[in-house]
Amino acid sequence: MRTAALLSLLVLVSACSESVPLPPPPSNVEALEGEVREAIQEQHARVSGAPSSAEERQLLGLLYLANGRASDAATCLQQAASLDSGNPRHWYHLAMALEESDQIDAALQAMDRARQLQPNHLATAWRPGFWLLENGRTTEALALFEAAAARDRIAARPAPDGAAHRIGRARCLLELDRPDEAILILEELQQLIDHYYATYLMAQAYRRAGRIEEAEAITAEGNLSPPSYPDPWLDARGDAQRGYEGRVSRIDALIDSGRLDEAMRRLTQASAQWPDDVNLLNRRAAICRATGDQKGWIRALRSAVRIDPDDESSQYNLSVALQNAGDLRAAMNHAHLAIKANDAFVPGWLQIGRLTIQQAGLDQGTRPDELDAINTALISFDKAAQLGIDAPHDMLLYGHVLFRGRRLDDARTVLTRLKDRSDAPPQAWAILSEVHTAAGDHRSALGTAIDGLNRFPSSPELQRIIERYRRAAGGQTP
Repeated sequence: MRTAALLSLLVLVSACSESVPLPPPPSNVEALEGEVREAIQEQHARVSGAPSSAEERQLLGLLYLANGRASDAATCLQQAASLDSGNPRHWYHLAMALEESDQIDAALQAMDRARQLQPNHLATAWRPGFWLLENGRTTEALALFEAAAARDRIAARPAPDGAAHRIGRARCLLELDRPDEAILILEELQQLIDHYYATYLMAQAYRRAGRIEEAEAITAEGNLSPPSYPDPWLDARGDAQRGYEGRVSRIDALIDSGRLDEAMRRLTQASAQWPDDVNLLNRRAAICRATGDQKGWIRALRSAVRIDPDDESSQYNLSVALQNAGDLRAAMNHAHLAIKANDAFVPGWLQIGRLTIQQAGLDQGTRPDELDAINTALISFDKAAQLGIDAPHDMLLYGHVLFRGRRLDDARTVLTRLKDRSDAPPQAWAILSEVHTAAGDHRSALGTAIDGLNRFPSSPELQRIIERYRRAAGGQTP
């Protein structure tokens, strides 16, 4: 019933008559607190002072939308669209509010109006395409992604958000059992972005097309969530986020998208309100690290640990910063402070192990007297493993250190588990092959190296192992 009413309202809005007075916008602030409540109350007063202003109602709608009140946002944005039906951004944000209110058909109708008004903004096509795809309406979704692709092709240069419609089209084609077409799109996508998710989709497409060897040769290591796509029309929503969580979320989004100057500006504003917040200081450190400001990186984290010495993340981050600066003694101290704050903090135990190896110079190669230092490092690595090591590079390091510590059975277990993962690096096969060699099992060593080389034919480590066995066989291919 409510969706039907909204659809009817959208039709009325299209015919827009400013002679009909609008009702006041919603003012449901009882459940809101602090800065969010104050901002909505202030904007509501502005709307009351200028009831015919579409811009003021849009700003109120964005405040509701950015701070978790999608239904109230939809009402405000409908009113804004009725006052200025030719503004595509009113319809765009209205569509998002309706979709987040689980009113998908009304959202699609509003987004269609935005697309008619501004067809060159590709997100008006690919964004509802993802809504349809997630709702199982694959054929409809594909049509929207193809519409975005058609617009992209006639532009002078590829759109910054061109990865969105390519990923959307590929996903639809895979759902429709058309993997060969998906592969063509994903191969084009590889020229535009380097992202784990795109690599993952490529492996899936090869596998569904029956190209198993090519699928197995692909390693998709990392977070397999889709990438974020640039959309300047979302800036207004981000700017409307209020309160501590809203501001931190906006800063994180800016850091993730590489807009570091703007992230720092907003972080400085937030820090003025929350000057002793360690989470903000850690984000300041992250920005300094990304921009190459090593002194700022360390300075922000020193401030964080002074404010809260029991925050394990701050202690760990400072350890990494000091390690990067070459101060291994201080780095080790803060790694120990991280696990003192939280004995179950896996990154802290791994950091102690890494620093032990680096302090002993074992990262520069093997040494005859290395066993004592290796065993010292393994105390920390074993603790981390008991708590749970998950990242492929950490598992690889642990397996390698076990091998150098002559714990061959343990190394074999860790590296076998790693190579069975879809995101395993080629070094897992290389080190496991060396483990088998050290145990005298040359058949397994050679088989592991060949298996790895079949998946990673350009791996220099695996090529060297195969060549070593080739020479041992009198120059014949093993």
